[in-house]
Amino acid sequence: MTENQHNHRLGLILMALAVLTIPMSDTIAKWLSTALSVGEIAWLRFVFQTLFLLPFVAMFWRGGRLRTIHLVLGTFIAASILFLFWGLAHLPLANNIALFFVEPLILVIFSALFLGERITARRWIGVIGGLLGAVVILRPNWSAYGLASLLPIAAAACYAAYLTATRAWASAPRPRDALVLQFWVGAAASLIMLGFMLLGQGLGWSLTQWDMPSSMEWFWLASAGVLAAFAHVLIAMAFARSDASLLAPLQYLEIFGATLLGWLIFAEWPDGFTILGGLIIIAAGLVVIRERPVEAHP
Repeated sequence: MTENQHNHRLGLILMALAVLTIPMSDTIAKWLSTALSVGEIAWLRFVFQTLFLLPFVAMFWRGGRLRTIHLVLGTFIAASILFLFWGLAHLPLANNIALFFVEPLILVIFSALFLGERITARRWIGVIGGLLGAVVILRPNWSAYGLASLLPIAAAACYAAYLTATRAWASAPRPRDALVLQFWVGAAASLIMLGFMLLGQGLGWSLTQWDMPSSMEWFWLASAGVLAAFAHVLIAMAFARSDASLLAPLQYLEIFGATLLGWLIFAEWPDGFTILGGLIIIAAGLVVIRERPVEAHP
């Protein structure tokens, strides 16, 4: 096996581990949402994620500061996590994650609008197919979940904006650079979410209600942050070793991980329409991926 082939294989392994780790963090957030507000969970998730990365970043830090791009990226990722966790509080885990995976298709549209990339016929097929899958999932659940079904789609749009801004700003960084970027983006997201929490406290929003976590809840909040940081580090390492087009399809493993955890922990098994819609979204996403590499999720 050549060194290039070895790097590709290692990249696949790292990416698979990352996308199988992310649903664990989402599952913890859903479980905590029965006792804590969505805003509190999202804010503390970023705080613990940043604290976990700090000692690793400090080992090779050669200076650095919070920049405007970090605030932009932090805003997009904070909004994405907030909408995703908000959806988790109202939707079954598998439904929420399946709807979130219109993100690669939104990313194609954003790439054309803001990066000047041309959308080919294959990409249009992928976009339309993904939207069809979302509609299939939404229709049977609309009476049960209503507008809450739009929350993971809003999360997907914010995450696609995050990836678009990242692409516009810089090429794929080295793993060491990616860790520093992740630290600053996490710090920016923590500050943004703190401001959102303080604003919500003043306006009496239930979304930002503060309840002191119990010792066990503190443990799970820290675990969610560590799992998220771990997954993003793995993604950075994977992208340093393998092509994005090779790694991107693996992100759809998250749907199946979320389905399994939803069944084991919350006794939630997706209905036939959710399964059908998820398969349509996966198929549409793969059509797009074959045309152009797509980055992976947080």
